[in-house]
Amino acid sequence: MKEDFLHYIWQNGFFKHQELTTVQREPLRIINRGRHNTNAGPDFLNARILIDTIHWAGHVEIHKYSSDWYAHGHEKDPAYDNVILHVVYEDNMPVYNSNNVQIPTLELSKFVLKGVLKRYNKLIKNKSILRCQNDIQQIDKFAIINYKYRLFIERLEMKHKIIDQLLTDTNNNWDQVFYQTLLKYIGGHVNKEAFELLGRLLPYKIFYKYKDNLLKMEALLFGTAGFLEEKRDDVYYQLLQLEYRFLKNKHQLKQLPPNTVRFHRMRPSNFPTIRLAQLAQLYFQNNHLFEKLVGIKQPQDAYNILNTTASAYWDTHYNFEKSTKYQKKYIGRDFMDVILINVIIPLKFAYQKYRGEYNADLIISLIESIKAEKNRIVSIFNKINLKSRNALDTQAILQLNENYCSQNKCLSCDIGHYILKQGIQ
Repeated sequence: MKEDFLHYIWQNGFFKHQELTTVQREPLRIINRGRHNTNAGPDFLNARILIDTIHWAGHVEIHKYSSDWYAHGHEKDPAYDNVILHVVYEDNMPVYNSNNVQIPTLELSKFVLKGVLKRYNKLIKNKSILRCQNDIQQIDKFAIINYKYRLFIERLEMKHKIIDQLLTDTNNNWDQVFYQTLLKYIGGHVNKEAFELLGRLLPYKIFYKYKDNLLKMEALLFGTAGFLEEKRDDVYYQLLQLEYRFLKNKHQLKQLPPNTVRFHRMRPSNFPTIRLAQLAQLYFQNNHLFEKLVGIKQPQDAYNILNTTASAYWDTHYNFEKSTKYQKKYIGRDFMDVILINVIIPLKFAYQKYRGEYNADLIISLIESIKAEKNRIVSIFNKINLKSRNALDTQAILQLNENYCSQNKCLSCDIGHYILKQGIQ
């Protein structure tokens, strides 16, 4: 029996309210269970209870065993002197506050609803990725759809916090934040951290200073990424090297350590060399890229802007020097969707809030117009009939898995709550 489950039981009132008594055999009536306190101090604040004929107002503390009161040192802490009820699963001794006044105790094991307890035990003993997969079919489909919307907004708010921190770090430089976030996701899973660091080592204001010279932009990106340190016969490589050495000295730039950027287990179209070349071209072809992309009204607007290709050298290369069969290196539609989902929509959301122009309907319309993502987690949830129709659904599923399922937070999840609630019927 975990203490967070006892908190959940008390907060939701999932226990028998009739004929409640304290362990001291006094009749007990709960008027108000109090407000859950997630900070230091008693677990539930400003509760109101009736013990025998006396009306008490104060706090409630919850433990698995009565003796936990002493294990946590509450008997010495005046902050707990206003505790009016000690709720425990098992009572194994009387407890007193710092004034040596005995605290009335409710032994919850005698009153907890057995159906809720049975369902809880079933959830925690299930070792599958989705503990509730055997019960989820009983949940109303509308409730699931509604929860997905809230999970998506919750995920968006988490990304908003990261953007806010970047804004603080850059003195509200939206272009730098956008550029740095774009680099992060252009790096993919393998090079996410490396490319994010690249965005700090090569500030946007220096990179964009050479907006009208594609070779210089490429040189800055490739050089800062550590790709221009070798001797090669490749003419294009040598030109980049010359440009970078001059610009590095001029702007006192630092670069990533050797081999920080990796190519391991990557399809050639996703190679970091290709992604950096595409990024350079994207900025070269678009003035005020941030303003353009956060101003989109539908995904097609973004596709039109992102529809670019790496420079001509990369038509016959995936890496430096070694030639390959001719193929234009366009940013593919799937990768455009990655940028839309992880960069453009979160930045648009944050920018709207910053300007006091938040349009929830537009944000929802955008994400619902993007096709569902394909990954292992989404596939697992599809198989248990929690299917994804679009990118809103897949973002919601990822949020559910990362912040609830994988952390065993069934008690904080609407789906888990619905299943446990069925135990009171």
